[in-house]
Amino acid sequence: MKKLLAITIVLTLVLAAVSLATDSPKGGSVAKGEGFNISVPSFDTKVKQGETQTVTIKIERGESFKQDVKLEIKLSKGEGISVDPAKVTVKASDKPDTQINITVSKDAALGEYNISVTGTPTTGEPTSVEFKVKVIAPDAGYIIKSESPQGGSAVKGEGFKIAVPSLDTKIKQSEVKSVTISLERGESFKQDVTLEIKLSKGEGLTFDPAKVVVKTGDKADVQLTITASKNAALGEYKVSVKGTPTTGESTSVEFNVKVVSP
Repeated sequence: MKKLLAITIVLTLVLAAVSLATDSPKGGSVAKGEGFNISVPSFDTKVKQGETQTVTIKIERGESFKQDVKLEIKLSKGEGISVDPAKVTVKASDKPDTQINITVSKDAALGEYNISVTGTPTTGEPTSVEFKVKVIAPDAGYIIKSESPQGGSAVKGEGFKIAVPSLDTKIKQSEVKSVTISLERGESFKQDVTLEIKLSKGEGLTFDPAKVVVKTGDKADVQLTITASKNAALGEYKVSVKGTPTTGESTSVEFNVKVVSP
């Protein structure tokens, strides 16, 4: 049992460095090394109306688990979201990662949806886990979004990330523009986070707010106003966003602002 726990912890930490994941209860068999878990994203997957997003689902096998596993993916409640493939068999010799495409109709209602993933082995008990899809409007400022490394804690569900625009934000000299920064919380992360926004190099750009505390009960999105002075040099600027929790590790991420002529 200790060996299985050690394997699970290592796998979880590796996943956390790439994309923090939530694991299902154990399926297959409760005997040591003979079961499996299903790992899904722990943070909301944001998809705009009319768009498709790819998500990775992973089978985490005990060292003695050599069975095929049938995965069934479906929307728990609601409508307007389709998944492809909705069913797939992950053979014992296959790679553990399965890519699924989530397509949101242009008429899907905005808000959160639960996607369930059930894994059924050739013999033994099935298991299931859910993850959330957040449907947002096409003009929701997020085009999405580069994420920071995980802050807070490396423990499953107890960390957070900062998401910023992945494409350059263009702004004219003497213009003011609004950008959305999102604080993406693990399901067990209940701390306040202080965000600090500043220009990495150069001058001519100001931010409001330059520092803000996102409390546990606040909305995840922070609206940041960027002002380019009339004398700001044309070209690209890097803006850093650092998030510091009440306890645990801080994290940071950068995005680009491109100053263009009026």
